[in-house]
Amino acid sequence: MSRESDATILIVDNDPDLRRVISLRLSRAGYSCVEAGTGAQALSEWRRRSFDVVVSDLNMPSGDGIALADALQRDEAVPIIFITGFREDFKRRLRRVNNVSLLEKPFDPSVLIDLIEATLVRRATGDDGVRSPHGADGE
Repeated sequence: MSRESDATILIVDNDPDLRRVISLRLSRAGYSCVEAGTGAQALSEWRRRSFDVVVSDLNMPSGDGIALADALQRDEAVPIIFITGFREDFKRRLRRVNNVSLLEKPFDPSVLIDLIEATLVRRATGDDGVRSPHGADGE
């Protein structure tokens, strides 16, 4: 599968080290990355430019990823990949979020890259269904 090298990814996580690691790995894979440490920062970045995919932590101290997804998807059905160690805590609420995939922590960065590539292909073909690698779909 060819990479969408012109794709821009918004990375949202309150852990600055994890954000940097994800950004570095995605940049090496050919993606342009923008980092945000909170949902509020992510919304600010969203208003400034468009993103092809959002990679967000689900559990953040100042607003969770689902609230962020609700705000982002008011205008556009942007694909969101949640990375989390707390899937069970959000299981019920995740069912109402469209165009979302889940990746449980700890994760292999190459799996994240594969998931981004698949998400970009789905976006290009208009498929906005829920996806989740390794059966982590919140059901």
